[in-house]
Amino acid sequence: MSQIEECPSTTLPDGRNIHCVNAYEVGFGWHEIVSDDLTRHGLSLPADGVYFDVGANIGLFCLRLRDLCPEARIFAFEPMPGAFEALRRNAASMGGPVEVHQMALGAAPGQLEFDYFPGLSALSNGEPETGGRLAEGLRNLLFGEGASEEIRAIIDRSGAHERLDDEAFIDRLFRKEAVTAEVDTLERVVARHGIDTIDLLKIDTEGQERAVLDGISPALWPRIRQLLVEVHRGEEELHGMRAELEERGYRTVVDDHPMAQGGAPVFHIYAHRPQDFQHV
Repeated sequence: MSQIEECPSTTLPDGRNIHCVNAYEVGFGWHEIVSDDLTRHGLSLPADGVYFDVGANIGLFCLRLRDLCPEARIFAFEPMPGAFEALRRNAASMGGPVEVHQMALGAAPGQLEFDYFPGLSALSNGEPETGGRLAEGLRNLLFGEGASEEIRAIIDRSGAHERLDDEAFIDRLFRKEAVTAEVDTLERVVARHGIDTIDLLKIDTEGQERAVLDGISPALWPRIRQLLVEVHRGEEELHGMRAELEERGYRTVVDDHPMAQGGAPVFHIYAHRPQDFQHV
């Protein structure tokens, strides 16, 4: 039976049933999303806004947006087949317009080979070096002492911690497969759908963030009000990306990602365009 046919389900802490790739991944991902108060970092979430979730995985961020913004129009992009199938099923039950696309976004249309981790779908990436650093960071969270009590409790509740002596389980967690995915640019997607303004562009692409931004033309940038970018390639990329966003007129806030507790150089950039900024 294929990964897509299986598409298991699990229950969120609030009792809602959702589809997933691996039930033990969901608790950590959901905690990361619901504990991140975007407004505290200067972002606003209009109830009827237009939101782009690039690297949507199974759709947890989309679900959170739907909870907070009941009239929002949401576009979700996920290239990995197993995660996309869960995303498609979850989107169908969210209510309101959620448009899902099985593709990656990048600097140019084409195809890209990804390392797909069936046992840890959120680690799937198009850049092996970055994927290796993320995998090592997760190993440290699972086996090391660096995780906070809160993160350790989430790992314990997932059931994964009880299986750390199971070599077959650990091998499955970090086993990867090659998957070729379609790639398009944000510019072309926006044009196809006639989007005037993006209220929030969220990018979580396991090292491909730079490529996504490179697919935005100078004419499109002023129409993107806010961004949430998860940066996976270290502090140098973080500082360069932050400087670029500020040059484009955004105010930015930076914070660590929970994966940083395992030593992985993962950060969040929260960027918003002040109302009084006039693009030149």
